[in-house]
Amino acid sequence: MKMPKLWDYNAYGEGTITIWYVKEGDHVKKGDNLCQVLASKVTVEVPSPVSGVVKKILKLRNSQVAPGDPIAEIEEAGE
Repeated sequence: MKMPKLWDYNAYGEGTITIWYVKEGDHVKKGDNLCQVLASKVTVEVPSPVSGVVKKILKLRNSQVAPGDPIAEIEEAGE
């Protein structure tokens, strides 16, 4: 999955992943919060776009991210 556009990158630049609420192997439902990102003093929650299993976390805690960056691999339910 890619980092959704949750903040104005042109105004605030990259964000930092501050917390992961899930770990590899966890089952998630669409809409569950995966992680928290801090972008220029604004904290946003990143929801899962699908239901499935977190296969791999690509950006660790304290990693810099921008909208569109790959952050995790989620295998959708039924795949």
